[in-house]
Amino acid sequence: MGDSLHLWGIGLIQEIQSRLEEYSGLLVFLSHIGDPRFAFSIYFPVAYFLHRSVGKRVLWVAVISEWLNAVAKWLLHGERPYWWVHESGLYKKDQIPHLQQFNITCETGPGSPSGHAMITSAVWYILVSDLLYYKQAQSVLTHLACWACYLLVMFAVCVSRLFIATHFPHQVIAGIFSGMLLGKILNSLSTTTLTFYHYVVTSALLSIIAASIYMLVGVLGYDPLWSVVVATKWCAFREWVHMDTTLFYSIVRDISSLLGLGVAGTLFTTNEKSIDGPVKKICQIALALFITMTTDKLKASPDDIFLFYFLGFAKHFIVVFIIAALVPALFVTFPRNKLFK
Repeated sequence: MGDSLHLWGIGLIQEIQSRLEEYSGLLVFLSHIGDPRFAFSIYFPVAYFLHRSVGKRVLWVAVISEWLNAVAKWLLHGERPYWWVHESGLYKKDQIPHLQQFNITCETGPGSPSGHAMITSAVWYILVSDLLYYKQAQSVLTHLACWACYLLVMFAVCVSRLFIATHFPHQVIAGIFSGMLLGKILNSLSTTTLTFYHYVVTSALLSIIAASIYMLVGVLGYDPLWSVVVATKWCAFREWVHMDTTLFYSIVRDISSLLGLGVAGTLFTTNEKSIDGPVKKICQIALALFITMTTDKLKASPDDIFLFYFLGFAKHFIVVFIIAALVPALFVTFPRNKLFK
């Protein structure tokens, strides 16, 4: 059953690559839109300065969904198309299907379920449902239009993931539905009741459980880092293999971002509903995006792997703290003139 599903998936991927080859630039861009990093660097800051409670909920959903995705990948041991065609042993050496690779194809974590589909699905579910709730949209047509947009985005992201040969169809489908379910469950999360204690305890639990599962996988005789080895082996170019796509880095980002938001909420309190004027909101969003986009380019060398993860932890903690505490504090000091109303 597993091999049949993979073989069917390879055929579909080849068909998509053949038919959509001239749109490769657009499809790579669409895959970028679904990158889990954007949940932290774009969706969180934009939502936070439009509505504090929604922004916090977006970050919580991004953290929980990415963490669960990492744990599921460790346990499910899912393959990725670009290396499976070489590792499966189902093809003769001269009959291995050619799958075109791109500079974002060679992700190093296992493939199931798709993180792009799962995390983007969960975060966008929060954004769409909260938009309809806070705008008090009553029109059925408005609801249909918003959810149609949601489905269109998810479809585009999933097709792009198949096109670049980094996921099988069943992996993106599993990611979409698990993300939607998680978004629906966490949509009722009340950020007003969360204290610094909740952030610390949650971060500690996520760390302990992840470490336990990592050790359990090893005890069961599996190499928790097996996917990094095969990704490096079968990637078309070594420089396309990025260590910030490992499951470890995802978990580091989750825990550090959650702690950054917790510390920011302790040192800087603000109304859950942003009462800033539109110009002020736009300025805050612009500054926050400048910070996230600039720091996103700062990547430590993976030569010293411990230093690499430590600096990754520090970067995401500091960035979230700056967005959630220092940027609002900076604009509070501005004169209350008509420009910022």
